[in-house]
Amino acid sequence: LQSKKPKDLRIVRGEDSRRSLVQSVITAVAQYGLAATTLNAVAEIAGVSRTLIGFHFSSKEQLLDAALENALETYDKSLRKYLAQISSDSQTQVEGHILHDMHFAATHSELLSLWFANWGEVRATKKYRLSLLPIDNKYRNEIAENLNNLLKDSHLSMQRAIMIDNFIYGVWLQCHLNPEGFDLEQYLSIARNFNELVVTQR
Repeated sequence: LQSKKPKDLRIVRGEDSRRSLVQSVITAVAQYGLAATTLNAVAEIAGVSRTLIGFHFSSKEQLLDAALENALETYDKSLRKYLAQISSDSQTQVEGHILHDMHFAATHSELLSLWFANWGEVRATKKYRLSLLPIDNKYRNEIAENLNNLLKDSHLSMQRAIMIDNFIYGVWLQCHLNPEGFDLEQYLSIARNFNELVVTQR
């Protein structure tokens, strides 16, 4: 068997540097907001020169795009891991989506700041609609499919999936506005009660 060729250290350093810049722009948006986040601010947080950012990203917009992709990948990996660890029956999967997102809010406040910043800024919102809204709809459709297995009514199931979306966004907003006061156990209890209503009431 051929031994696996070690990865070029220059490539490794480049990937590490790129990841650091992506994390730094996420931190910058959380601290300063989207409009006030500059490449100089990102460089300062990352502890690198402004020139290094230009080596990896041609513009602030490209760096923000990479940050959104990173946020989405982080969310999807977290969700899939959570759902894989619970029962595959539809009711448990619906509840799993909701409970996961309570945990996600409590542990990823900077990513919430990034999403809310993009949702609230006109130019960024247009880009979000084009690139990431279809992925948001995919998650909603997954919830609706599981609900339809329980309710046997596709229209009602989609209505309930939209209700779940809005509930989660509301909780995320509470966490975004007051992360220090976000009581995870309280919201997990609320989420379980909400889930019970969603899957049983007609």
